[in-house]
Formats: sequence, structure tokens, C-alpha cells
Amino acid sequence: MDNLSQDDEPGPITVFDNYRSLIDPSILIFVKKDIVPPFRFKAGVWELAQSSIELGPAMKARIAERGYFVCRVKDDGTSWYELIDLPIPRY
Repeated sequence: MDNLSQDDEPGPITVFDNYRSLIDPSILIFVKKDIVPPFRFKAGVWELAQSSIELGPAMKARIAERGYFVCRVKDDGTSWYELIDLPIPRY
């Protein structure tokens, strides 16, 4: 018989989807799985890059706070930095 209390049970695992802007492929947005990314018209069309991924606590906190996490990947692909707002695309 299992003697785990309710506090000892693991919480639900939250997974996220990652989308890439088709207008500026260096911009990524992370949202909870199956949520349509915001900024649909401001950033252009989003393309699903990865589905059902785990994120670190800081990114999860930002998504809980704002509903999304947006970042720009550096040209060399080694790192990224958070964007507070998306740049307006130039067509």
C-alpha cells in the first residue's frame, strides 16, 4: 500500500509548444501546448517548431505571468535573449 500524502504526489506536468516567426525566423515564442500564439498579425504567421517540450522555471514563470515567452535567437544559434515586445515587421 502506498503511503504518499497528497502533497507528495507530483503535480501535473505542463508542456509547451514553440513557434517560429515566418517573417523573422530568429524570433521564437513559447506558449502552453495547443494555445494559439498571440501577436498573430504583428509578427506575421507562426510556424510550429517544436511541440510538447519542457521549459525551465524562469520561462514557465514568464508564461504564467504573460501567457507567452518571446525570444530572439542570436545569429550563431548559441544563445537567445528575451524580447519584451515584438518588433513591427517590415514588408
